[in-house]
Amino acid sequence: MEPTVHVELWFKSMGVLTITEVTERTGLASSALRFYERKGLIEPVGRAGGKRVYDERCVEQIALIDLLKVSGFTLTEIASLVDPRGRVAPDWRERSRAKQDELAERLAEIDRARVMLQHTIECPHRSLHDCPIHQQVVAAHAQTLSARASSAGAESSQPQR
Repeated sequence: MEPTVHVELWFKSMGVLTITEVTERTGLASSALRFYERKGLIEPVGRAGGKRVYDERCVEQIALIDLLKVSGFTLTEIASLVDPRGRVAPDWRERSRAKQDELAERLAEIDRARVMLQHTIECPHRSLHDCPIHQQVVAAHAQTLSARASSAGAESSQPQR
């Protein structure tokens, strides 16, 4: 039993955290940490007493992952963007610009939805079906959906290279 204590003390002096300590410092469940490992986002540096242990940098790696998630990246996208040691892909700027464009588009959609909801709240008509503004918004959106569907159909019929 003494060698196990010695190994754990040695790991502590090396700045290594147990999976329990990482969960306490990040708020992630141990199952989430194991999932991150399978996705290639983090990696343990070894085992102590049969439990995974992580380098101190793992907490910052998890913070980076969380920031990227908040920025709209999926875990799959994050795994291809950063490796478990925090090194980023060479095209990280282009990916960030593309994600920024996606977020701008989502913000515009949210703003349109907010304006539409505000109108429905303040609409003086008894029914939205009687409201010419609401009818215009619905008709314009129907055209947008139709154009989107036509463009998606055209893209899918293009030969793959």
